[in-house]
Amino acid sequence: MQRSDILALLGSLGITGLLLWGLVYFVNEWWARLPKAVALTVCILLAVMVIGYPIYALARWSDRYLERARAAKAQEERKD
Repeated sequence: MQRSDILALLGSLGITGLLLWGLVYFVNEWWARLPKAVALTVCILLAVMVIGYPIYALARWSDRYLERARAAKAQEERKD
């Protein structure tokens, strides 16, 4: 794991923590005030964000890792 991967991991964990804190605050303070249709829509959007964001971050990390692996392999082939 490279240094840029560690920084990305820490950034992702920090953002995830802030999102979770915001979600808890929102549910505790504002959820009861929302109409049912709005609450359902917000619930679906929050579920997509909470589930989708880590998957998207992992996909981006995987793309960067594969690109580095391909570049290293190409560089190794040029040396031979």
